[in-house]
Amino acid sequence: MNKKIPYLVIPLFLCFFNNLFSQEKNILGPNEFFTMHYYTFEGNGAQDKLDAMEQSLSAMEMVSEAKVKFKSEKNMGQIVLVVKEKTITSEGDKSFSPTSIKQTILKSGFTPMEYSVGKYERK
Repeated sequence: MNKKIPYLVIPLFLCFFNNLFSQEKNILGPNEFFTMHYYTFEGNGAQDKLDAMEQSLSAMEMVSEAKVKFKSEKNMGQIVLVVKEKTITSEGDKSFSPTSIKQTILKSGFTPMEYSVGKYERK
């Protein structure tokens, strides 16, 4: 019985810390809000290029979630980003720039199409 306890404690410990760190980007502070950014693109896309693009989008500053959807039969895709922004209160405050999304699309070998932004509603 004593040998089974470490085998039970370790997975519980890992699950707890995984949950703790995975939720960190989705907690709002004062004067913070989420926005949704959508960018369509076209081109011939291999899955490894799409995965690399999603990874670089996820690593961007202020990005909480990044999803790349692609329809290979149409050679078109869409990027959906959830961005955590702060209310701009002074001149030095930064806001999220959609040009960084466009640059990532171009670096990945795709053609950027249409950009739109909307409010993020939590479920």
